[in-house]
Amino acid sequence: MPDLFLDIETAPMFTKEEYFQTKDQIDSGKLDRDSENRDLFWRFDRGGLTPFEGKVILITYQINNGHVFRLKEWEMGEKEMLKKFYDLVVDLQKGGGTDRLKIIGHNILRFDLFFIYNRMKHHKIEDEKWLHQWIINKPEVIDFLQTHLPLNDFKTKGLRHDVLAYAYGFPVKSTLGSGEIPHYFQGDYGKIIEYSEREFIYPELYKKIMAEGTISKKELLDSIKHYEELQKANE
Repeated sequence: MPDLFLDIETAPMFTKEEYFQTKDQIDSGKLDRDSENRDLFWRFDRGGLTPFEGKVILITYQINNGHVFRLKEWEMGEKEMLKKFYDLVVDLQKGGGTDRLKIIGHNILRFDLFFIYNRMKHHKIEDEKWLHQWIINKPEVIDFLQTHLPLNDFKTKGLRHDVLAYAYGFPVKSTLGSGEIPHYFQGDYGKIIEYSEREFIYPELYKKIMAEGTISKKELLDSIKHYEELQKANE
């Protein structure tokens, strides 16, 4: 079975007009976390982190050493994008052999796969039992966040993408994924692709770990400290 490297980008569930109207209310101080309409504030602030108030806008994937593909919501709509990805995952698992499909990425157990699965349920891409079978149950998942937990005293705090990238000698991002949300609603999709290109280090990271093993606990903790110091300097 092949290796499928995966990453997604998400955005809160707004129309363009709704997004900028809400942003104006927040910027002017008319809407905040203590407002009567606080649910709107939190949908703006955190909606892209939950599949119940957000949507997938970009799926980036690579099969083995092949080409990097990007399925874009702004070109085909979320439902069609998710259907294409579902069909791909099913096809990859219908080949011969006893090995299971590996889906590989960072924080994909808690975020990417959970988000994709629930958005597929929302759009009724397939019966729920088959979504669970092909997306959740059958694939083998290699999550770089989870594999580094023993080096961080089994704490998820600090195990960010940039921490691992720096520790393994890869370039780090200049922004968080949430920083791409305004670009989405502005229609500046090129910026989202540029961000994705910087973030999608997973095939190279996997090869490095397979060839050289994981970093030491000291190297990981040093990288976490480096990241925290950078954040303080930028405050």
